[in-house]
Amino acid sequence: MTPWGTVAGLLGVLCAAGCAPTVGPGASGSFDLAPGDPDAVHVVYLGTGGWIFERGADQVLAAPLFSNPGFFTTGLAPIRSDTLEVDRFMGLYDVSRARVILVGHAHYDHLMDVPRVALRHAPSARIAGSRTVQNTLGDWSGVADRVDLLEASAGDEQTVGKWMPYGDAVRIMPLRSKHAPHFDGMTLYEGTRDVPVEHEPRWATEWLEGETHAFLVDFLDGDGSVAYRIYYQDAVAPAPAGFAPDAVILEHPVDLAIFVPATFDQVEWHPEAFVQNLRPRRVLLGHWENFFVPVDTPATSIVLTDFAHFESRLERVFSGEWWRPDRWTEFRFPTH
Repeated sequence: MTPWGTVAGLLGVLCAAGCAPTVGPGASGSFDLAPGDPDAVHVVYLGTGGWIFERGADQVLAAPLFSNPGFFTTGLAPIRSDTLEVDRFMGLYDVSRARVILVGHAHYDHLMDVPRVALRHAPSARIAGSRTVQNTLGDWSGVADRVDLLEASAGDEQTVGKWMPYGDAVRIMPLRSKHAPHFDGMTLYEGTRDVPVEHEPRWATEWLEGETHAFLVDFLDGDGSVAYRIYYQDAVAPAPAGFAPDAVILEHPVDLAIFVPATFDQVEWHPEAFVQNLRPRRVLLGHWENFFVPVDTPATSIVLTDFAHFESRLERVFSGEWWRPDRWTEFRFPTH
């Protein structure tokens, strides 16, 4: 059974999220900033932490959530992946060429739909995740043996991590990060999984966070040089957790940074510190919308975050282009 102390706090968050107003206008549709460029990077927002990154024949997938159990269900009842909804929405895109699925932490909204995506839609993709990700997937999922563990390769502000290659033209570097509190200094579902679980988790509280990571994703040219660099986080982090190594950024700053605005006010100096660390050329905002309602309903925000405040702070320190996309928004960015 789920702990009632956790449920009491959780319901406050979930009820607030369920009554959220529409945030707008945001960005929707298609944005082609590289017309006629065959080497352009194609980026699609799938909602919550889900993204498709694509250049030529190479695809990287950030773990999506389509099941979206309701807030009362999440707080008071068992939850599980809705495979029909996963197939319905993941089937809108051909991700069969995905080389890797990025999983920054093991909460249900980042991991619960991964087994279905990996088995049905991205059958060749590896899964980049923590030991907790692997152990949560256990024997029941059928994909735990596809997890590439991140801990030994992870870098931070001072330490250059190990690049993990996925084919000749894609590499990733995991970055040690932390999950910001959800509210009042409280982080839900903390903890690690040190041994594999035998059965699929039933409660939201059983999808423990584990070790949290952010990622650098490089698309490479034929000579091994960086054609395009993406920074991806799937949770707000208290700086300098989640920072990229200074030495790596000096060699090639980030072309596109993906930040999470939700609960940014639970930590200090976010997004300012990350703009300073990464020196991004462009910024996209993800995981901003209420994910306790069906995917095919209009996107609304989580009311516990003052998005106008976040966006004004971003604009004070960042003079480049940025967007807060609705689900299914697509971008094409030039690589050079």
